[in-house]
Amino acid sequence: MSVKESGEEMADKFLVIDGSSLIHRAFFALPPLMTKQGVHTGAVYGFCNMLVKLLGDVKPKWLAVAFDKSRKTFRTEMFADYKGQRKPTPSELSEQFPLARRLLEAMNITVLETDGYEADDIIGTFAVHAPQNAEIIIVTGDKDELQLLDERVKVYFTKRGISDIKAYDVAAFAADYEGLSPKQLIDLKGLMGDSSDNIPGVPGVGPKTALKLICEYGTVEKVLENIAQISGKSLKEKLENNKDAA
Repeated sequence: MSVKESGEEMADKFLVIDGSSLIHRAFFALPPLMTKQGVHTGAVYGFCNMLVKLLGDVKPKWLAVAFDKSRKTFRTEMFADYKGQRKPTPSELSEQFPLARRLLEAMNITVLETDGYEADDIIGTFAVHAPQNAEIIIVTGDKDELQLLDERVKVYFTKRGISDIKAYDVAAFAADYEGLSPKQLIDLKGLMGDSSDNIPGVPGVGPKTALKLICEYGTVEKVLENIAQISGKSLKEKLENNKDAA
């Protein structure tokens, strides 16, 4: 990944990193490494390499790394099955999170985490409330954060491992999602669900059908209001029978 500057004066950059996401990516992308004492370090090693590269490429004025603090959040209170399908974090990975925090502390980098919220929520808060003169760059492997894109927010999405990164702005998102706006990602997932978070959506409605419907009607609510006009008996039945899930 490289970051190219235009000839115009650039805004101050605020780099916000989804630490939980990137350490997971590093853990599964790299071979297992450990110290002579048997402490696993591969995820921290990969995370550190990526962090150093980002600092060199982006050259941010401000920097913070956000972490998930626990699995129990306000979302699990609203929807008990949220992420309910996920297996426990491997001990070889969980033992590396304290090491990552120690690394960031040694580098004088701010760590952000709070009870009841995910790293996503902290990152979203900064995307909304950062100084108006800031260009916010979010680094994550979670597509949910694409909904934060706007004229001053970019998302560097780790597609595979820790080195294959796609830079998203509003135009790049529209190109990938048939002209939808970033906020419509919420409606898209309402219909197609999200297996990674155990969000059901409408059974039998996949990404292509969901994209077609949201492109045509704009929101989940408008889709459900216009079921009678949607072609295909089977699709109509699926939508009619799963309104609450959507």
